[in-house]
Amino acid sequence: MARIAERFNIGDKNNITLERLLLLLEEMYMDIAEALNKKPEVYVRDTDGQASDTFLSIGDININSNTNKVEMLVAHPTQTTVTWKELI
Repeated sequence: MARIAERFNIGDKNNITLERLLLLLEEMYMDIAEALNKKPEVYVRDTDGQASDTFLSIGDININSNTNKVEMLVAHPTQTTVTWKELI
């Protein structure tokens, strides 16, 4: 699934106007909606999912065209590795 920031930078909270606050809420809503509505990407390759597939998102699917093994990317434990889980 798509990743969105865990924190939203509002800036100086002391002098924020109601109009600015509403614009920020609208932007936050759009970011969340886009992330939730994103469909997983499906990759058909002649290999299993690789731990180095860090450019992929959680929820993306890998289908091994040689073995028909289907895996889903389930975690980004570090910036340089991902974890795949075989789907049955």
